[in-house]
Amino acid sequence: MSEPSTLHEITAEAVKAAALKPQDDAAAQLALRYAGAIDADPESLDTLGPKLLAVLVALGMAPSGRGAKAVKSDDKPVVNPLDELRARREKRAG
Repeated sequence: MSEPSTLHEITAEAVKAAALKPQDDAAAQLALRYAGAIDADPESLDTLGPKLLAVLVALGMAPSGRGAKAVKSDDKPVVNPLDELRARREKRAG
């Protein structure tokens, strides 16, 4: 099988590989429509790219949608002050 070459093909492969539930089908189809539209009109990337990304995040198919921590440019994880406070409280509670 050849490597996917269009955004639609890449998105379709990602949707197939994702552990989506049946209730996610409409969002997955929307992602595929956005990807196909971007392939058909690359000028639409500025408009449709953020929408495609939002759908992928909602489906858990992008790092922020999976709860991944942001990373600074120096590759050190961004620390959430609330998480630090919770960790200190748990440590004190033993």
